[in-house]
Amino acid sequence: MRKVRSDDRQRRRFRVMLGNAVSFTVDVSAGGFCTEAMRVLLPGTPVKGTIEALGKKVVFAGRVAWNSPGDATLNVRGRMGIAFAKVGPEITDLLSNRAEPRGVA
Repeated sequence: MRKVRSDDRQRRRFRVMLGNAVSFTVDVSAGGFCTEAMRVLLPGTPVKGTIEALGKKVVFAGRVAWNSPGDATLNVRGRMGIAFAKVGPEITDLLSNRAEPRGVA
């Protein structure tokens, strides 16, 4: 049985660094995020990285909750759900309505 999400997800596009790999979020919540990447990790894999947006870097640690592989031959990205185990307090700034993209008033 799948775990039901308890946090509201917001469609936000933030840069994610997992080691040397760069990807971008599809949606984000206080409990984790979904990211698109050419190479996805197996569910249960521990991860550490940063989410970067609005001139801020938020450090996090977590695990891969689920994945959906893409197809490199068709240049189709896969997706991974990352569940936070630890996340910096700055995540609330990125998720708040005050966090507007640069150049937007």
